[in-house]
Amino acid sequence: MKLVPITDLLDHARKNRYAVGGFNIFNLEMVNPILRAADTERSAVAIQVYSGDLENINGEYIAAMTGVAAQELSVPVALHLDHGASYEIAMKCIRWGFSSIMVDLSRSNFEENIKYTKKVVREAHKRGVSIEAELGEIYNGRDPVDKQKSSLTDITRAVRFVSETGVDALAVSIGTAHGVYTYGPDIDYKRLETLSKQLPVPIVVHGGSYIPDKAVIKMVQMGVAKINIGTELMFAFYEGLRDSVKKAEKDLFPRNVLDKAHKKVEELTIKKIRLFNTLRVK
Repeated sequence: MKLVPITDLLDHARKNRYAVGGFNIFNLEMVNPILRAADTERSAVAIQVYSGDLENINGEYIAAMTGVAAQELSVPVALHLDHGASYEIAMKCIRWGFSSIMVDLSRSNFEENIKYTKKVVREAHKRGVSIEAELGEIYNGRDPVDKQKSSLTDITRAVRFVSETGVDALAVSIGTAHGVYTYGPDIDYKRLETLSKQLPVPIVVHGGSYIPDKAVIKMVQMGVAKINIGTELMFAFYEGLRDSVKKAEKDLFPRNVLDKAHKKVEELTIKKIRLFNTLRVK
């Protein structure tokens, strides 16, 4: 299949109360194990690239590689820019072939956020590309819980934001955080429940790494349609590399070193897919 807009994945997930995994990659080596896991589990996935990693990884290469790999699969795949911080970055990724863009202007003035997100939505929709935005700020897991919860998504503003911008999905701040948790997560389920009822678009949760399974299932039951996993995948890849290098001999080929890293990424992706699709209607 060709790469698809994320709306093709999330609308069905929202309706049927399961979640799609948004899996962040940090190098080219992570693409194939994630897609193998998706094919094994017969589950749609989003391959995601953080905007800060675009230059390192080379966004154009990722778009070409993921596009070719997706054609061999029987499940739909979206290629998604994560936390795009400007109109220019969004348009560059669209030109490269990304099928979905996250515009993250959550730290901007609310009215500016609406203005510039609306501009990206207009241009992206002309090209068949879907847009995710963020409202409320998502902090780091090392930050104290009171800071993590200091800028939760305002429900009234969220309703207005979605209505005026025309975004296809909204990332919300409900108490999850990026990275490894030192404090939390302390999830505001009541806020999530209200957002799910009032917003006409699928809800996305960032900072999905290391959240307890019970909390994930509860969020899915409340209507979360995409959960992002980045840090856990990164550490899985590192763990595989570390274990291989420890056992390395002089004649150990690079492919053998990488095999274990690939396996760790694939295993974790399968685990997360099964968790996110717990309530999926087959």
